[in-house]
Amino acid sequence: MSYLTGYDRQQAALFTQSIDELISIDSPVRLIDLFVDSLDLKQLGFVETGTSDTGRPSYRPADLFKLYIYGYLNRVRTSRLLERECQRNIEVMWLLHGLQPCFRTIAGFRSENPQGFRNVFTHFVKQLNKSGLIGGNTVAIDSSKFRAVNSKKNNYNQAKIERQLSYIDDKINNYISDLDQGDLTEDQEEQINQKIKKQRQRKRKYKRLEKQLRESGEDQISTTDPDARSMILHGSVIEVAFNVQTSVDDKHKLVVDYEPTNVNDRKALLNAALKAKEACGVKKITVLADKGYHNAEQIDSCTNEGITTYVSPQDAARGSDIPTPEYYGEKFNYNKRNDSYTCPQGHVLKTNGRWYAKTHGQNVTQVKHYKTNACSTCKVKYQCTRNKHGRLIERSEYAESVEKNDNRVKQNLDIYRKRQEIIEHIFGTIKRQWGYDHILLKGLEKNNGEFGLIYLIYNFRRIVNILDDKMIKKWLKSLFKLNLVLRSLMDGCRNKSKNLCKVFLIPRIVDYRFLRISFCTNCRYSQF
Repeated sequence: MSYLTGYDRQQAALFTQSIDELISIDSPVRLIDLFVDSLDLKQLGFVETGTSDTGRPSYRPADLFKLYIYGYLNRVRTSRLLERECQRNIEVMWLLHGLQPCFRTIAGFRSENPQGFRNVFTHFVKQLNKSGLIGGNTVAIDSSKFRAVNSKKNNYNQAKIERQLSYIDDKINNYISDLDQGDLTEDQEEQINQKIKKQRQRKRKYKRLEKQLRESGEDQISTTDPDARSMILHGSVIEVAFNVQTSVDDKHKLVVDYEPTNVNDRKALLNAALKAKEACGVKKITVLADKGYHNAEQIDSCTNEGITTYVSPQDAARGSDIPTPEYYGEKFNYNKRNDSYTCPQGHVLKTNGRWYAKTHGQNVTQVKHYKTNACSTCKVKYQCTRNKHGRLIERSEYAESVEKNDNRVKQNLDIYRKRQEIIEHIFGTIKRQWGYDHILLKGLEKNNGEFGLIYLIYNFRRIVNILDDKMIKKWLKSLFKLNLVLRSLMDGCRNKSKNLCKVFLIPRIVDYRFLRISFCTNCRYSQF
């Protein structure tokens, strides 16, 4: 039986191939090369290290950035694995022109340039927006938790510290009791004394943590990564993690903005919506979010900023003061003209017009109280309330905005249900398919950079799938040429004439329109 055989490894080749011929013409590595070459990394905030003390030149930021984009695109994140790829992966050899930086250089580049990664993501989103790939009408906002570089045993709150101190005190008391009993050899006494010494050292450690926790004003501290916090991932699963707020446009499901945080979603809606609106370059926008973002103050603030919200209403809290569902708060109808409520029995509840401060944790909300004297003679009073003074309705200063939001959701469920298809699959892709369910760096600042890289890669892959290979290459080449034109013209404006002002037309590849770039006397060009 015959088999296919390869070439002889020891045989010299008469006609050798160049490394460029070994790379497929439609390989994504060529797009990475074009994309990074289209960027002015110095202007985007990347650090240039210069020559070392020994006189050895440093690596270009562009080469190391290309390596990271290629690595994250192919699910290779750690510096040691990237170092290995430089030595064995022919595409990386082509991309870096044969350079083989060590893992310390690779890791240092990522650690030193978090703002640069973030700036590239923002720049890429702007280019997508200018090219008509971002709709800017509707965005979905959601968050997902990513495990931090901090184990659960190195995260402490007051209750955990007290449990440890109590356990240590019990151990010390038991050891002292053993010493008091006597009948111990010299070696046994020495062993027990050493154990007591060790427990007292541990006690001093927890006392220092308790003091640190009290001085920080926080409810928990993490010793490995001080910015990380213990959070519920899902169900009863708790991990020390970061909560990453993400905004996604509905047109092509592209990420337009993100922000790593160490708090929950309760007060995140306004900030995320404003940043999404700015990224899309629009004055008004529609935002979809789940019930974790339902906060009266946040919804009202969004309304004032020209943001239409579709936030799923939370289930109303049901206390023991209302015995039967027929008399829950939503059964009472509000009359805006008279500023009054009408109960299911037809009685009118009025307010004295005064505002009262209602405190919930650190939040203070102004509310009005609505009452009626009819409760004293009402036959169904004890089905409506257990309050001996009658039924009391509270209406917050943000109630009108919340009611409008809740009605929009109820009347337009088809719009709200788009939220899941817009944003949920992104977290599934990143965490399950790519395996990026944890982070590699410490601190909010550095994680801001790493997520900039992750979401840049996500958008890059989406664009490759949306546009055909020929179109995306034309688009990237146009960005490259545009960058060269901008640099040369800005240098010319600075060096040749203080009053130089020019207008150029450059083709906009995706939708075949034109961009107008104007240069003024201070060398700054307008937004495209």
